[in-house]
Amino acid sequence: MFPLRPLSCLSLLLTLMTGLLSQPARAGAEENHQEPATPVLSCVEPVWCDIAQQIGGTELRTRSLITSEGMDPHHLQPSPLMARQLATSDAVLLNGATYDDWAMKLLPGGMKLFLAADYAGWLSGTDPHLFFDLPTVRKTARQIASWLSDVRPQARQDINQRLALFEERMDQISARLDAISQTDHGAPFAMTEPAGERLLLAAGLEMTDQSWARALMNETGLSPYDTAMLETAIRQKTIRFLVRNPAISAPQARTVEELARQAGIPVISIGESLPVGLHWQDWLNQLLTTLEEALKQTAPHEAPLQTAP
Repeated sequence: MFPLRPLSCLSLLLTLMTGLLSQPARAGAEENHQEPATPVLSCVEPVWCDIAQQIGGTELRTRSLITSEGMDPHHLQPSPLMARQLATSDAVLLNGATYDDWAMKLLPGGMKLFLAADYAGWLSGTDPHLFFDLPTVRKTARQIASWLSDVRPQARQDINQRLALFEERMDQISARLDAISQTDHGAPFAMTEPAGERLLLAAGLEMTDQSWARALMNETGLSPYDTAMLETAIRQKTIRFLVRNPAISAPQARTVEELARQAGIPVISIGESLPVGLHWQDWLNQLLTTLEEALKQTAPHEAPLQTAP
């Protein structure tokens, strides 16, 4: 083995240093050609994340702050983990309408925010459960698709196809609402709390206890007059069905529900949480099936035609 000459040693050292220094540069160049990270969208309610995920597909990651059924967004106390989750998102989708407005206080400046209440033209005091309102859901889905197409232009066609499929399923729900309106338009009903009110009104049905249900929801105190009117409607069977929100445990609601069962009036459950394993449209279709059964059960009987003697 021959000893290396000083010049050869220097050449070898420079070669090694050049190789080491060039590795980060090559790695950086390779990173520059990588696909950008999949954007992350956070929601408070799983139902809004489900809608967004159906539009985004593999081009979007969604995260909801509420992870179990029965949690009420109105009274949710955000944790530091929830605040970090919102702050590290690329965009946030909220219901708004006083339903989850507290989350807006946790958003950093410049955060991309989708607020369903803005697309609904929501007015103070009206039903805040906007995921039961088809026009609002449609507008929100289109806003998500437009934003995501700008962020992931290479997937624009796929995003638009998923949006079209989602809107097709919405149209099927709209057709069911129209069919109910044609057969039972103006059918009176009552609610213990107005979750699902927008869906039922879109079916052409008539809610008879709006002030009572809103007072229970907002915890502003129930009017004795409104309570008496609701109980009378139940006893006299002037309503076709009663809607209960399983998330509400107020004793006044339980009393009304028991009165309805004693009177033989169907009691329908419409909650605020997307059932696990269901998409938004599957949930609404299940609710409409239950509604159709209740209306069929309480359909007024036509008097038999009198024949001439």
